[in-house]
Amino acid sequence: MPSLLRDYPFQISYGPADDRLHGFYIPALERSVRYDRAAGYFSSAALAVAAAGVARLIQNGGRMRLLVGASLDPDDIAAIQRGYDLAERIGLKFLALLQDPEDLLMRRRLEVLAWMVAAGTLEIRVVLPLGPDGAPLPGDTARDYYHAKEGIFTDAAGNQIAFSGSVNESEFGWRHNYEQFSVYKSWDGSAPYLAQVVQRFERLWEGTERDWIALPVPRAVRERLIDFRPEEAPTRDPLEPDPVPAGIEEERVVYVVGSRADDDQRSRILVQYLRDAPFLPRAERLGAATAAVQPWPHQSRVSDAIVARFPERFLIADEVGLGKTIEAGLAIRQLLLSGRVRRCLILTPRSVMRQWQEELYEKFLLDVPRYDGGRFVTVFGEEREPTTPNPFDSEPILLASSQLVKRRERQSQVLAALPWDLVVVDEAHHARRKDFLSGRYRPNRLLELLRALRHRTQGMLLLTATPMQVDPVEVWDLLMLLGLGGRWGADERNFLRFFRELRKPFDEVDWDFVFEMVRDELGSGGQEDPLLTATALRRIGPVDWQRVRDVATTSSRAAIEIKRLSDEARAVAHQYAQRHTPLRRLMFRNTRALLREYARRGLIQAVIPRRDPQPIWIEMTPEERELYDRIEEYIAEFYARYERERRGLGFIMTVYRRRLTSSFAAIERSLARRLDFLRGQASDPGLTDDDLEEAELDWDMTEELPEALAEGYREEIRYVEDFLHDIRRLSSDSKRERLMTMLGEIFRERETVVIFTQYTDTMDDLREALREVYGNQVACYSGRGGEEWRDGEWVPTTKEEIKNAFREGERIKILLCTEAASEGLNLQTCGVLINYDMPWNPMRVEQRIGRVDRIGQQYPVVWVRNFFYADTIEARVYERLSDRIDWFTEVVGDLQPILTRVSRSIETLAMLGASEREQRLEAEIAALKADIDQQQVALMSLDDYLDQEPGASFGGTPVELADLERVLTQAPALRGRFKPHPDLPKAWLLAHGDGQVAVTFDREVFDAHPDTVRLLSYGDRLLDDLLSQVEPPARSDGDVGVLCCSADNPVPLRAYYQPDGERARALDRLVDLERALDGDLRWSPAARAAAEADFRRQLEDLAQREAMVAEQRREAERLSLEERARQLLLRVALIEIARGRTPDLFGDNRPWAFSEDTVRALAQRGFPFAPLLRLVDVTGLTPSPTDPYYQEIANASPESLTRRFAQLKDEATTLVKALAELRQRPPANDSEQPDSPSTAALFAVADKQTSSTAERTAIHTADD
Repeated sequence: MPSLLRDYPFQISYGPADDRLHGFYIPALERSVRYDRAAGYFSSAALAVAAAGVARLIQNGGRMRLLVGASLDPDDIAAIQRGYDLAERIGLKFLALLQDPEDLLMRRRLEVLAWMVAAGTLEIRVVLPLGPDGAPLPGDTARDYYHAKEGIFTDAAGNQIAFSGSVNESEFGWRHNYEQFSVYKSWDGSAPYLAQVVQRFERLWEGTERDWIALPVPRAVRERLIDFRPEEAPTRDPLEPDPVPAGIEEERVVYVVGSRADDDQRSRILVQYLRDAPFLPRAERLGAATAAVQPWPHQSRVSDAIVARFPERFLIADEVGLGKTIEAGLAIRQLLLSGRVRRCLILTPRSVMRQWQEELYEKFLLDVPRYDGGRFVTVFGEEREPTTPNPFDSEPILLASSQLVKRRERQSQVLAALPWDLVVVDEAHHARRKDFLSGRYRPNRLLELLRALRHRTQGMLLLTATPMQVDPVEVWDLLMLLGLGGRWGADERNFLRFFRELRKPFDEVDWDFVFEMVRDELGSGGQEDPLLTATALRRIGPVDWQRVRDVATTSSRAAIEIKRLSDEARAVAHQYAQRHTPLRRLMFRNTRALLREYARRGLIQAVIPRRDPQPIWIEMTPEERELYDRIEEYIAEFYARYERERRGLGFIMTVYRRRLTSSFAAIERSLARRLDFLRGQASDPGLTDDDLEEAELDWDMTEELPEALAEGYREEIRYVEDFLHDIRRLSSDSKRERLMTMLGEIFRERETVVIFTQYTDTMDDLREALREVYGNQVACYSGRGGEEWRDGEWVPTTKEEIKNAFREGERIKILLCTEAASEGLNLQTCGVLINYDMPWNPMRVEQRIGRVDRIGQQYPVVWVRNFFYADTIEARVYERLSDRIDWFTEVVGDLQPILTRVSRSIETLAMLGASEREQRLEAEIAALKADIDQQQVALMSLDDYLDQEPGASFGGTPVELADLERVLTQAPALRGRFKPHPDLPKAWLLAHGDGQVAVTFDREVFDAHPDTVRLLSYGDRLLDDLLSQVEPPARSDGDVGVLCCSADNPVPLRAYYQPDGERARALDRLVDLERALDGDLRWSPAARAAAEADFRRQLEDLAQREAMVAEQRREAERLSLEERARQLLLRVALIEIARGRTPDLFGDNRPWAFSEDTVRALAQRGFPFAPLLRLVDVTGLTPSPTDPYYQEIANASPESLTRRFAQLKDEATTLVKALAELRQRPPANDSEQPDSPSTAALFAVADKQTSSTAERTAIHTADD
């Protein structure tokens, strides 16, 4: 008798990320004696989906009832009304749909149903909705009524489970089985929901449902289905692996192992397990468990999901300071260790590339070379030349700056390199379009590169705290890189319109459009939100929840149906739309509000600080003020003069104006370099990375910056000479003096201070003044690295030394930083941050604050002090907006677009002359306040559309750091090489080569000494070297031992098993293996077969998973291109109609009408419209006079219409090429078996049922 349904731990819901066949259908059906299934409309694909796992029901002697819908066309309905037999019409319809399928899997599934029909254990009935006249409704209308995708399983004891949800039964979708459904059980609190499913099925089956008819499937259809009957009853689903893989060959070797050698063999098995651990099936968290950093729960949640769903692509949009780099680094580490990623390209801004390299080693033990100046440099400073003509083929994983790769000559190298498995882009918001207002799409160089690179990589991770800098279309641009498909990806207007609709009052929303977009997302890889399902069931109950789902996912009259919902159900429907967009599928975003929810639930046991920001207004001396005003006027005058000469020429003046805000020292050094350039004593204007990075990344400024005109130099030289003379004569520095006073006050209450500035020049000047008072208690960290004052000079020092000394707060109390270089410094022990200068872009300030406003901050409140020169334009804008913006008290979040406008307003005002500036100031402030008050910036609040619910990580790991230490230091072949470190607890001295290396297995020891101690863990070449020096375990030639199965394609996979009666138990952890070695390891043939079948299934699942993602991405691209083509054809048709309303030169009107025929008639225009019409389906594509595009062009001139037509013709040519290339690209074949042999080996151990000197035997198998 089969086990019962209650014995299996069914989930509450399943989606595309779950193995529904093996994790749900098979366990349910092998425990059931009856299966009631409501499928979709009759088709081979629908039957194939309904037959999933049903072979197991046959083995139980179970019975099945199957409901299917019928889609009748108007001709069928007319024939029935004229007296034709309904069953006969349905039979003819169904027979046409039951042709011999070319797809082998579909045929095997049909054979299962055919066997049951022939055996009399499967009944099939057809259900049809009836109209008011009692006649069946035609298919286009009926589809709004019949959309049941439900099933009920009943076991021998009467226990039941039911599922209800959506299934893609299209010819494409069924193969990948994009299912999502909820599960209800008769023995728990979900029983009332199960009862609803059961009652609904019974009413439909019995034909008692009002306005429905049910009739047996016509006899001809039954007979046609029986034609598929196999000779023998199917015993397993075609996607289940064979119990014994074909082609197994045995190789027998006999070893006699004495008792002394048992310890050695045991150790060799354990070391082999360590070697294989990264490739075990449930080792997804091994990378995190053995990394140098201990992630917080919110970070684990993101990195775990990236690994589990690879090669899907994601945008990580955490607020600043919450660990985007850690989340990405953990994912990179795990994917590299597991072999799923072999080639990885990491792009970062130049200013943080070195910091990224250090972080990858110090936190993730990855020595990733950076490509710098034509050579590769390792984290240890070792240099090596490229070994291939294309340098991007020389290293399997490398770091490069975004500034470098976006250049024209480098783009071609990156794109010509071998394909990548993973591309990671830090500060991805720099990939943007140049213009948001015009209709032209003009990507900057970085976005241009990434759009091309998306076709050269499997996975992609984009990192940015601010995906929306100015306009929501920037989010669309980034999501397009990730594979945004269908209507969402076809046109940014659809994307933007969706979010615009949801901002409207409920009754004004175009719900038909909104839920069309929702259905498009659910059909393109999105899945129903189980959290929303649970909360909605509690809030409105199962009946109203089903009505909401019907409106959202199946109704073509959503605008009408939604008005029939209760107020509560309407609110849930609105929430349903918000929760089912591509943002939720493609983006991760952790916020401080979410972290506080983690803390409230006890998931985080650490301080999540709050902020105390205060502006510090610094009055300049009369001498400073007079000089400041003169320099400001000089900058404004020459900016305007150069811009008149050539646009972009004045850019350098904006650089000097920003430096003036920082300090007189910064502007003095800039002007000195400027003077050398003007005099011809320097070949460039002396701009630094501090000056250029943002403009270079966003606007390609350095590539497009025109050269200055020499004739303008002479007059400027006189100005600059005068300013330099006066700056050097200043007798005081008001800002610096105020800082000194404040530091004295701070140190009475707190121990350390971090001071940020934009410019290294300001930092260098400030440190000289500070060391005169605080001596060697001052340290610096910039693009030059760390520096300390020792023995009368500034000397380089390691980040380790600075970090440890600053954390202790004794030797170093003041840390001066430039913001980009501070990435990776552990500053949460510091509770005071001083912004010595205020960048025009407030988000730069947010990034600085994020260095100290971190989880685990020592102080519950972080002091933030912001220095402004009083009565400057920066100070006035910040002060005037303080009644609308609570500056830096919380992370700005949705205010990002307004902050970008603040930045632009400051720049605009700062570059004007004094008189004009005063006139413009009030207008700029009024406009900014109006934007804030009217919430024009909040077209889309990301947090409304993303998961904001704390989640746990995905479970255990096979090996911990403590396991590595125990096995390696005790292994007979290695233990003599380890000696306790004489000075560092929890550290060892390891004999290596001709010397010793200090190593540890403890994160805290490594964190304190990353430059002098190595963490002996996965990723470090030293561990690989140690493991390789231990001999592999002896293989057995009998039926006793630990079984190891292995394969190397499509990815490396290993699995260890012990026998468990007639079954096999996977050894998922090292401790499981150690216990197994002390137990009975005698294998029966059935247990051995079960182990090898389990391994084969997991290998196939991996292959199918990656193929499914690739095919899903390809399908999303196809749907997106086809939707773009349809919209383009519609616009061309509207242009033709508008032309027809305007007499041509001969006074004739073209006979174009608002009909589908107008679209099809575009074929008369020849190329590219004729082939485009052959490539896409335009059925139902009807131009409308209310279309906004038509209203825009209706009164346009003939010349304007001709220009628009020509532009769309060019776009159509591009689309024809793209669609043709996509069709020629071979699809991922997820039905292929892995193409490399898998092997299984028994490692010899003592037979616990015989003497210790008994003969040991082993089996080695190879699947050819």
